[in-house]
Amino acid sequence: MNPLLPRLYPPGFRRAFGEEVGEAYREATEGAGPGARLRETADVVAHALRLRLGIGSAQAAGRLSAGAAPFALATTAAYAAFNLIGTVGDWYVMRIAGTAGSAAPLVSLMNGGYLLTLVGAVVALAGRSRVAAVLCAVAGAAASSMSFLLPIWHLSPEPRWDLVGFLLAPVLVAALPLACPPDLRPARRVRSGAGVLALVAWAVLLVAAMVVTDPLGIGLVVSWRFGVPLAAALVLAGRQAFAGIRSTAALAFAAAPLLTTLYFSGWAGTGKVLAAVGAVVVTAVVLRLRRGSGSDTPNPA
Repeated sequence: MNPLLPRLYPPGFRRAFGEEVGEAYREATEGAGPGARLRETADVVAHALRLRLGIGSAQAAGRLSAGAAPFALATTAAYAAFNLIGTVGDWYVMRIAGTAGSAAPLVSLMNGGYLLTLVGAVVALAGRSRVAAVLCAVAGAAASSMSFLLPIWHLSPEPRWDLVGFLLAPVLVAALPLACPPDLRPARRVRSGAGVLALVAWAVLLVAAMVVTDPLGIGLVVSWRFGVPLAAALVLAGRQAFAGIRSTAALAFAAAPLLTTLYFSGWAGTGKVLAAVGAVVVTAVVLRLRRGSGSDTPNPA
């Protein structure tokens, strides 16, 4: 075990359970390949960070994070697909017009980040190698943000910090599922490796089909470039994701990733976000009233 990994844990936990964690890590990685070692290391890092932040299954923060995790993954997948559709479509149009020029390498880097984010989020939604898949999504989101920042960083410093929210929001939303305690993770949606590969291929083909169908972005008028991937991601998240919303706070946490992405990406202004927050509040009140009226109904003799 890397000697730096135990230091990620709080001192008290490290003194009490450090040897046990190290032994469990050695047993899990003995004779394992690089992929298995990477997954175990990612699990240790995520566990240590959750302990540092006080996010456990016995705590409200852990339960709320678990409820919001599938919706954060769905939002991450949809936003990556949306950007990938747009950049690939623009690149295709520029190639036809002969104006791609020197922008091709940077666009390729950006698209690679979006593709990595999409694949990581889809695999995590499928329930396979969740921590490693989420870390891939986070790395892809960070790479896309950096590639977007590179060509404008030489500009005057005044407008730079206006981009902080735009660049960081996708990374933070992608990282939110790391806060989900392992014992609260939903069951696997896809159990076989072949099924996961088929699911990833389906996601990539969906993006390709939307690029071919609408390379000029006419669908942006009705936002179908974002709506279709989001609907597909929510279907992949499944009924169990919605079943985890059992309180007003859980509903607010589940809606937060989507609202954050819509606001910082420029899709929705303050007024629209406040309207969406109001709709969430009204929905939460209705659900609470219905739950309360149901609990008051006398049981039949």
